[in-house]
Amino acid sequence: MAAVVGLSIAGVLAAVLLLLCIPVSFTAAYRTGEPPEAYLRWLFFTIDLTKEPKERGAKRKKPPKPREEKPKAAKKPLEFSELLGVVVDLLSSLRGGAGMLVRNFVFYRIRLYMVVAGEDAADTAMAYGRVNALVYTAYALALGFLRIEKPDIQIRPDFTAEEGKVDFAARARLTPLVALGAAIRIGCAFLVKTMRRKHAQEPPAPEKGARGKTGD
Repeated sequence: MAAVVGLSIAGVLAAVLLLLCIPVSFTAAYRTGEPPEAYLRWLFFTIDLTKEPKERGAKRKKPPKPREEKPKAAKKPLEFSELLGVVVDLLSSLRGGAGMLVRNFVFYRIRLYMVVAGEDAADTAMAYGRVNALVYTAYALALGFLRIEKPDIQIRPDFTAEEGKVDFAARARLTPLVALGAAIRIGCAFLVKTMRRKHAQEPPAPEKGARGKTGD
């Protein structure tokens, strides 16, 4: 009986681990004159991030009667310093976990087609140079801290068009197991820093024999 229970637990854990290893994908796209698109996909589930949530309930509830708000007491300096310490601990704990997420977030199938147009030929040429400089500078900076597969970037000037066009699409993926590990790492770091701060704020324990002796 114990062996069957153990095998069942091991099977459930293996299934959960397998599901956490299936990456979550994010897709974004934008074309001039069309609304932007953004989707989050995992297994058979797809979430449209640009779709507004539906309002639940047809009947509107009557607004509650306004209550007389009592003046809030000002926080003591000790309470504010405690809150500030928690915020500092949280921000300092995010460094390792956030870096872990960024390093494992993979961007791929990046496509950027741009048609640059201006009022006249000179304006179009200047705009074409600025767009190239901005796009490739941003790409070089992103390569320094993001995992990006080689994108398909095509930028060309059009001296006859009245306005430019943009066709952009990109995908990214992240393994849920990595996100869980980053969350655990952030939580552990936050707990350690909070315990250290609490310990540092505790008053020192009185030493033995600290009481003064009465004079003879």
